[in-house]
Amino acid sequence: MIRTHLLCALVAMTPALVAAPPTKPAPTRVDSLYEAFRNLFDEDKPGADAALAVLEKEFPGHKLSLDARKRFDAPLKTLPGKMAPAFQIASLENPKVEYSLATFKGKYVLLEFWATWCPYCVADLPAVHKAWERFKTKPFEILSFSLDKKAEDIAPFRATKQPMPWKHAFLPGMKAHPIAEAYGAAGIPKYVLVGPDGTILASDADLRADKLEGTLAKFLEDPARAVLEEVRATATRVAEARQAHVKSGKSPQTFVPEVAADLESLQGRLLNETRPDVRQALLVGQYQVVLLQRKDPDAALTASLKKEVPSTSAAWGLEAGLLPRFLETRFPDGKEAEAFAAPGRVKHPDPKVRGALWMSCFEAALGEDDAVAKAALERLERDYAFLDDTKFARKMWDAQAKTAVGIVAPAFDVVNLADPTQHFTNDTFKGKYVLVDFWASWCPPCRAELPGVHKAWQRFQGKPFEILSLSWDLKAEDIATWRAKPGSPMPWKHAFLGRGKHPLNDSYGVVGIPKPILIGPDGKIVATDAKLRGENLEKTLELLLGK
Repeated sequence: MIRTHLLCALVAMTPALVAAPPTKPAPTRVDSLYEAFRNLFDEDKPGADAALAVLEKEFPGHKLSLDARKRFDAPLKTLPGKMAPAFQIASLENPKVEYSLATFKGKYVLLEFWATWCPYCVADLPAVHKAWERFKTKPFEILSFSLDKKAEDIAPFRATKQPMPWKHAFLPGMKAHPIAEAYGAAGIPKYVLVGPDGTILASDADLRADKLEGTLAKFLEDPARAVLEEVRATATRVAEARQAHVKSGKSPQTFVPEVAADLESLQGRLLNETRPDVRQALLVGQYQVVLLQRKDPDAALTASLKKEVPSTSAAWGLEAGLLPRFLETRFPDGKEAEAFAAPGRVKHPDPKVRGALWMSCFEAALGEDDAVAKAALERLERDYAFLDDTKFARKMWDAQAKTAVGIVAPAFDVVNLADPTQHFTNDTFKGKYVLVDFWASWCPPCRAELPGVHKAWQRFQGKPFEILSLSWDLKAEDIATWRAKPGSPMPWKHAFLGRGKHPLNDSYGVVGIPKPILIGPDGKIVATDAKLRGENLEKTLELLLGK
């Protein structure tokens, strides 16, 4: 004790004789910015992109800026839906054995990039072991890529701390190894789940810690559900991108969703899939992704959906409105549509889908067989009062009285879209039949009707017949953009109402589109709704105008 005091005193009296402890240099501006980025990015918190932007703006080309950019872009290499990068590497246990994607064909494989020196990797290992024990009897494997400095470091770790009883490989060169580069392993742990066909199904945060087991369960215990959730995520991503596009001042018509990889993935997995429920999910998923592109499914996909996915399939629960839309746009024959829909209306497991099918029945009958429409409305109000569709159906039913057959059409006065100096009124069409069509270019059912409207126009334009399209588009310019596309010239009269409230919507009882109304030469309403949609349009006009 005395010696200690003497030593302390000596040090105090002779500071020049004892080296002072080194002081840590104060962080520079670039260090602080880099640390701010890492704190946000590593914890998966919002704002990492903004922090990176500041770092790159103030220190372009700096090694820390380059490292931050590499880390930020790394997850993009393993986005779900992409094909997993090919690799070929020797087994750690037996150098004569090589692992590649082909090794795991037909199975799900979790690729783990880790190291014994990485505390976050070690912290995750209990969750990985738990998942392994649960799923090792399934078509499932784990391949751990070690980024240790020496391969010899792995065996002692496994012997004394974590057994890791699955496949292993060693990446000399650590993060600079080509496999680590290809999979964006700029930071570890890094996890990538690859499907039986080589498609990346999940990565990063969805496979970390307590999320790992739940993510694997979706794919290994309920793969059909996993497909549907994957497509829902795609739809959400597209919706957010579209919203940002419009918010930036651009037209919705110019938005192009990036879903080619998603569609390719769904189509590729279907080729080797034999389980009916998974095939149904893949087919309905394809249909949804095609619709996100504002396109209709081709004949092959339409035929597969009709053949393999009955209206009772749980896959239609991806979105309650999908099946009604499929019925409305892909079944020219109403009887065929009804035969397809009827079982699902009673037996589909999701009440939202059943309710949507009753709504579809209501809309198909409205204006053609009001007794059927009324019965469908009563069923909706009795069993599906919780649905917004039910309230909407009541509005449509009540509004129908405003355009009942035989009454004088409400007066209108709209500006000619082609010539603002001219107006269209009821008198413009006196002595002729005029199809007044409330529509919008953004409305899929409206677009589905247009080929039939074009056909009717070509057939009857030489007779006392006109068409007046009243657009609900967001901007008048959207109409010209749509009409410039091949196959949709719409060479008849047009006016723009906008998507907001317009007096004509109320006077004509229009609560949803498409809403077609046929006015006769005497100004009275001749037909509405179902009588003027699909094949019925030509049949109705033929009765009035002759062949």
